[in-house]
Amino acid sequence: MRFVSLTLFLLAATLCFVAGYKLGKDSLPPVVITSEPTVEEAPLQQLTDTGDQVQVAVEPTVVEPEQSPLELRAQETMQTFFDKNERKLVAEILEIKEDSLKVRRQSDGQELEVPVAMLSSEDQAFAAYLWAQQPKESPNSSQSMEDMIWDELFQ
Repeated sequence: MRFVSLTLFLLAATLCFVAGYKLGKDSLPPVVITSEPTVEEAPLQQLTDTGDQVQVAVEPTVVEPEQSPLELRAQETMQTFFDKNERKLVAEILEIKEDSLKVRRQSDGQELEVPVAMLSSEDQAFAAYLWAQQPKESPNSSQSMEDMIWDELFQ
């Protein structure tokens, strides 16, 4: 008798679970992932009355291209970096190299050389973006940037 009641209980619980799953799955709307919609303002209209006629002047709208998250982040002075162990570093970028970043730590002002390989994947992508945006020096230029600035100042 106990075996039969335990079996009926498990069967009823299973049926309730399946019915709840089916009903819940059917009642949820499908999830559609889209980018944020771009909203453009309507052109401004200016009405002028010249007797019997009404003239409408329409000002053209200028749509500026959206900036990528990396571009927006690059505009900030202080950057927050995370390493692969989720440790946080708030610093100002001084120099960008292909495999490292020279930064000034905000907490104590100490200059550090941070290898890109030890940063989180998001910060590695940001460092690669910065490296790609940096103007490349010509191969015949043996002067440092500081020397070129001094030469230009004292011509």
